[in-house]
Amino acid sequence: MQNTIQEDSNIELTLAVMHALDDWKLDGEQILSVMALPDNIKVRHLAQFRKSRALPDTPEVNERLRHVIGIIDALSTSYPTNTRMSLFWMTRNSKKFQNRSPIQVIVEDDLEGLITIRKHLDCSYDWFGDK
Repeated sequence: MQNTIQEDSNIELTLAVMHALDDWKLDGEQILSVMALPDNIKVRHLAQFRKSRALPDTPEVNERLRHVIGIIDALSTSYPTNTRMSLFWMTRNSKKFQNRSPIQVIVEDDLEGLITIRKHLDCSYDWFGDK
């Protein structure tokens, strides 16, 4: 029973992450890269993650999953009444990111980009500088 609950939870997290990545207009190759999916997972497999399959349980994927969920959560806190503002913020160039959009930072800077955007949005993340 515990395994079923854990699997259901992992699938829910995967669906939320895939929905966000799709909203951010990342293409298949970008999703594979941003999520550090193993080499045996191809773009054609992403549809499975959008429906009923959890992302692979690897340290790299799990770390990125936590960061994307953290970004989603921080955006919903920043823009609780207007989800379109979250997307606007993610696509708007900013001087804080060398005139790039947060999505560009995530795609171009890989894990460090995810961390940069999460730190910017979530003041409680890395509060003590130890993450």
